[in-house]
Amino acid sequence: MIDAYQVMEARAIGADVILLIAASLSPAEIRTLGGFAHSLGLEVLLEVHDREELERSICPEVDAIGVNNRNLKDFTVSVDLSRELAEFIPGDFVKVSESGISDPGTIVDLRRYGYRGFLMGENFMKHADPGAACTRFIAVLRRMEANAFAK
Repeated sequence: MIDAYQVMEARAIGADVILLIAASLSPAEIRTLGGFAHSLGLEVLLEVHDREELERSICPEVDAIGVNNRNLKDFTVSVDLSRELAEFIPGDFVKVSESGISDPGTIVDLRRYGYRGFLMGENFMKHADPGAACTRFIAVLRRMEANAFAK
């Protein structure tokens, strides 16, 4: 989202959440668009790519912070970024890890860092039947979490 019209369109088609990307918006734009989204009953996910973006962009008009593990300059992916930034995301924001998650064990690990949301897609799109791949992934994740919490 880069302008208020897009926020209104999102609401009109039934969205619950909008995505604001810190790399393409100023802190003032994030506050303005986030406040407008809230006035329409939408929640706001702010995507960051590094600590500087996080620190300059975090504000009360944001509900969740998404750490995009994909470096937009060279397209390398490292889930370590989510681990590194976790401690700098205040507890009143939902933490979301984005990109580079292809193993259910990564989710189990990232939950230990406070992450509660995970954006994945590329992993499933590599399969002939993405829905079945997602179903299998969730089943393995549930077993792993049951084992992790049973200890």
